[in-house]
Amino acid sequence: MIRCYLPPDRWDGELVELDETESKHLAGVLRAQAGDRIEVLDGAGRLGAAEVVAPHKKRTAIRIVSQAMAAPFAPRRILAQALVREQKMDWLIQKAVELGVHAIWPLQTDHAVVKIRAEEAGRKAARWQAIALAACKQSGNPWLPEIAPPRKVAEALAALRDVPGGACFGALQAGAVPLPDYFGRLRREECPQVAAFIGPEGDFSPAEVEALLAADVQPVTFGPIVFRVETAALFILSALQYAWLK
Repeated sequence: MIRCYLPPDRWDGELVELDETESKHLAGVLRAQAGDRIEVLDGAGRLGAAEVVAPHKKRTAIRIVSQAMAAPFAPRRILAQALVREQKMDWLIQKAVELGVHAIWPLQTDHAVVKIRAEEAGRKAARWQAIALAACKQSGNPWLPEIAPPRKVAEALAALRDVPGGACFGALQAGAVPLPDYFGRLRREECPQVAAFIGPEGDFSPAEVEALLAADVQPVTFGPIVFRVETAALFILSALQYAWLK
C-alpha cells in the first residue's frame, strides 16, 4: 500500500491536498490515478485510508475515507547517538525510526571523527528529517521522531534532568549490568521513558563517562563482543522493543 504524509493541519474538509513533495512522488513517480486507494499518516499518531480524487504533480486532491489514532509506543524512546559519517548516520536514522524511536539526539562527542559546523546544521537537520519521514511512510510507523540539533553530552544530560525515566549507555567497564537485566527492571517499574546513549568508535571520553555516571546514567553491557556504533544502536533499540513487546 502506498503511504503519504499529510500534516496534522490538513486533515479537515471533504477534500484535502497533499503538498508538492508528496504530490510529485504520488502522481509523477508512482503514476497514481483517480480512484486509487492510499494510506496517509500525520507523524503524530494519526493514520487514515484515502482515495485519490485528482492526481497532480504539485497538488494532488484526496478524500479521507477513514482515520484512527494509534496508541503511543511504550516506553518513550530516545536515542542519544554520537555522530558518525553521513552514510552511516542516514542508515542509522532510518532503522531507528523502524524500531519506534521517539527522538534522536545527535551528539558531538570528544572522540568523534565527524564534526558539524554551525553553518551545516540546518542542512543536516533537514536531510535527517526527510530520511525519518521516508522511514515512517515505508514502515507504517505513525510517529515521526523529533531530531534534535547536534549537542554535547552535557547538554543532552541537562535535557533529561528532572524528567522521569531511565537512561543507559553501552560500556565495557566494571559495574556495567547486562542489558536484559536493566530493561527487565525498568519494565517492572513501568518506566515511562528510556534514553540510550551510544558513543563514537573511540568510545566516550573519560570526562564524558564521568558526566554520564554523575547523572545516574546506567552503564550496560551488550555481551563479550565489541559492536560498531551502528550495530550498538540497533541492538539496544531492538532489545528495548523486545523487552516491552506484548
